Amino acid sequence: MNRLILATSIAIFVLSAVAHGQSVARVNASTNAASASDDAARAIDSLKRLQQDVIVYRSLGEFEEGRKLARVPLRTFEAELTEVTGELENILVRMPSGKLKIQITNSLACYRDGAFWWRKIDQPRVISVAELSFAERESTPSNQALLSSIPYTVAINWRLASRYLNQAERALSK
Repeated sequence: MNRLILATSIAIFVLSAVAHGQSVARVNASTNAASASDDAARAIDSLKRLQQDVIVYRSLGEFEEGRKLARVPLRTFEAELTEVTGELENILVRMPSGKLKIQITNSLACYRDGAFWWRKIDQPRVISVAELSFAERESTPSNQALLSSIPYTVAINWRLASRYLNQAERALSK
């Protein structure tokens, strides 16, 4: 009789502990999902700051008419890119793997690539003596052809970044 009472008591104790654990797990899961959604929204907002700095052309013809790469100078964009990259690195570490994380990562990568190529052709109006170098630049026809195509490469990177950002926004809203 004592064994039956002991066995029943243990069973009740274990079942109540399991039920409690499941309810806590559900609360934690919903909290984590809300946190991931908030992180993704913050990441998208950070990328939108970069998108506001650049000009996204829809076609080569549109680019040929405008020929302007951004609304801000390169140095300003690079400072903003550095700040956004720091914010996104913290957010992306916490985000679960999936399509949304990939789209946010791809958008950031496109902005980085665009900045890399923009740096290759940037000719600031004011030259700092500390930035002068005595390295000779080759002026071969192939280098000139490459340099002439770089602005469109930057514009393509901005367009891809915008496309990934739009896809991330759609994925978040689902």
